Amino acid sequence: MKKLFLSLLAFSLVFALTSCATSSTASTTSAGTSAGSVNAPEWLNDLPPQGMIWGIGTAKQSSASMSMTTAEARARTAVARQLGTLVQAMFTDYNLDAGNVRNQANTSLQEDVGRQITNINLSGAVPIKRWQAQDGTWWFLVEYNKANARREIASILNNEEAAFAQFKAQQALQMLDKQLAKNEKPIQVSE
Repeated sequence: MKKLFLSLLAFSLVFALTSCATSSTASTTSAGTSAGSVNAPEWLNDLPPQGMIWGIGTAKQSSASMSMTTAEARARTAVARQLGTLVQAMFTDYNLDAGNVRNQANTSLQEDVGRQITNINLSGAVPIKRWQAQDGTWWFLVEYNKANARREIASILNNEEAAFAQFKAQQALQMLDKQLAKNEKPIQVSE
């Protein structure tokens, strides 16, 4: 299961890294408002420069400190979700017809359940902009270099390869021990 998850994660990251090549000029100010809204920063609709991933997080908590911490954490989570998300989903469709031709009853039930799990190390994800709206909501913009993600994936894959090599070496030693145990009976030499 772990290898499947890591393989899916690696595939998702490679796909995300190769398909997200967009460029735009980012705003250099850290405060401001967009033309139509006073509760969103002007950089909200900007796209990240090529080679970067952006995550935006917002929060309005009981204190400015807690709002800032929560908004930054949510922005990092947004970056992590772009890099790799394991989606588990289940859909159930149940339909029952009962009765006879004159008195037919039908029961139908549909159920859609899903969850998304993200688990990744984001070394190098840094906040580059923050902004406070008039209503007290804090906005954070976190940036992550795609090259960092490539290095993380390579590290994960190299660790998996090393672990597999170590496992195979242990298997070979166990096979050797079994063979030696079979052959440890003294060999009788007749004179």
